Amino acid sequence: DEKWIVGEFNCSCVGISKCLAAYCQDHTPNACYTDIAKEDLYECERYAKILGQQAISMVGGPSFAPINVGSITRVAKDDLGLLSQPSKPKFFGALAQIYVRSQTFGGSDKSSNGHRYDSIAFANGMIKSGMSCQLIHYVHEEHEEFFDLCKKFDFIVMRCNPGQIKSDGGSQEKF
Repeated sequence: DEKWIVGEFNCSCVGISKCLAAYCQDHTPNACYTDIAKEDLYECERYAKILGQQAISMVGGPSFAPINVGSITRVAKDDLGLLSQPSKPKFFGALAQIYVRSQTFGGSDKSSNGHRYDSIAFANGMIKSGMSCQLIHYVHEEHEEFFDLCKKFDFIVMRCNPGQIKSDGGSQEKF
């Protein structure tokens, strides 16, 4: 008996566009979390905390141990800006992303470390709400391993631009 909740939102609509300073472009190839202005970061974290509070109200049941994500490929170079996970989280979650290996920076929505430019803010919102939030990437060659891993979490926040799975050689329909 599994319960999967799927939702979609546009980063600009929820105010996370304040994180745009952290995404790579041709003229900012090394953009990262620390490039976000302090006042913008405050707003990002405020919106992300709201997201975390909404997520915690949607899931049920406690989790007690970290989730081992070693069964899938680590794509990101680092987790710069990510807060420490709670020692006893209320729930265990993950924020899943896609890195398009054939595209500059891994896609138009990436920071220099391989995460979406707003992923750290979203994850920190979950963490500040008392939940863990591990950053993972979907690699289509590891489809089965990815979904087996997802079953171990209480929730998954999926942050993927339309078409990225296909652009990386995978199948959106299979996903």
